[in-house]
Amino acid sequence: MRYWLFVTDGDNWKVIRDKEIYGFNDKTKKLLDKLNENDLVIIYIKGKLIGGCFQIISLKEESKIKFNGGEYPYKIKLKKIIIPENPMDFTKNMICRISIFKDKKRWGTILMGRATKEITQNDYKFLEEQLRC
Repeated sequence: MRYWLFVTDGDNWKVIRDKEIYGFNDKTKKLLDKLNENDLVIIYIKGKLIGGCFQIISLKEESKIKFNGGEYPYKIKLKKIIIPENPMDFTKNMICRISIFKDKKRWGTILMGRATKEITQNDYKFLEEQLRC
């Protein structure tokens, strides 16, 4: 099992949350080769927010659901694990505890232009715990 941070914007977060689906475009479809069913996902919403935790239940979802900002023809099916009523602020205190951001002055550049970023099991568990509070 692997753990992922999926990056999205506020408009597409609503689609992901409501339809339990995530889309990849032609540029990012190669990332599908790294994903597995049952992998766990944290959704990061641009603007320093965490949307929730999901589990990947299918790597091929036939759907006509549209996302904002372009074509995302390659879709995966997700299952909600934890979705707070409102997205959680991704605070400086939390950022410094995530291994991919540790000791980085400009942590946001690690996510720039990315749809996904693999994280450790400990990072996933920490963020999941924060969402449960």
